[in-house]
Amino acid sequence: MKLSELVGYLNLLDSNELAPDYHAAVKKFYEIGHVVANHAVQVDEYGSAFTEKINDIAREFQHAQSALDDLKANVREQISALEPAQYQASQQLYEQEMCYETNEYILNRRLSLDPDSRLLLTGRLLQYTDWRLPGLIMRPAQEKFIEDLVPLDPLYLVDQHEELLDPAVQAFTPEYQRRLRPYVINDYEHTDALWQLPTNQYGLIFAYNYFNYKPMKVVRQYLDSMFARLRPGGVAIFTFNDCDWAHGVALAERSFMCYTPGREIKAYCNHIGFETLSVNRGQGDIAWMELRRPGEIESVRGGQSLAKIVAT
Repeated sequence: MKLSELVGYLNLLDSNELAPDYHAAVKKFYEIGHVVANHAVQVDEYGSAFTEKINDIAREFQHAQSALDDLKANVREQISALEPAQYQASQQLYEQEMCYETNEYILNRRLSLDPDSRLLLTGRLLQYTDWRLPGLIMRPAQEKFIEDLVPLDPLYLVDQHEELLDPAVQAFTPEYQRRLRPYVINDYEHTDALWQLPTNQYGLIFAYNYFNYKPMKVVRQYLDSMFARLRPGGVAIFTFNDCDWAHGVALAERSFMCYTPGREIKAYCNHIGFETLSVNRGQGDIAWMELRRPGEIESVRGGQSLAKIVAT
């Protein structure tokens, strides 16, 4: 059986929990039972018999819930047994194929983003666009999110080739282009791909459609780098291929994206000290995580610099 089929089956089981509906029904039965047992009008032995029937239902439900929990645990074990091969396949895809992708191919590779998810993601980004803080965008590409982040000052742009940064930079006037901070990074040569950038600096780091094509080992390295470069209270928002869902696993099986289960990313983020603010899944390919480095965000700026020093 394919890994995506197992994950899809687990998704289906998780989406049909018994407990909420059951507890509501049993609570109603117990309310009726209380009336039957304690009302002034008593008919034969119906009060005690009714209560015993409710207790029988509760016991049977517990048996059914235990059976369902055992089934899901068994499915998770089968998933765990198949995951190492998928992790390895994604690492090989990254090392042997993705390294040869052309800049044109990368720029034209887009995520399927539904309108509701775009609206929600944009709204979250706007929460952190403070002119008193610098920001960092990883792979701005041809997306429009950068237009919402221009208040961040300065705004750093990073990607693995200068040509990948050109569409984002050239979309602005020459005056604003001079305020941008473009950097070329390489995660094939450096375990800390952001080594050129200052630490404890950024109020927001945003990566869109970037970690979707990085294996788990490389994603962990980036998370370490991002944590070090955010200032206390700073936020990281990034999309990823959420392989806790069958759609994400299928993308990895077809070598479209890498295998990166959200539960594993979240666990590593908590391990290095991030606070998880939210994990979001939309329709199609889109999933993103919002994290914060603990602390209070601070800035010593009292105003933006709008002048420059010139030689006389």
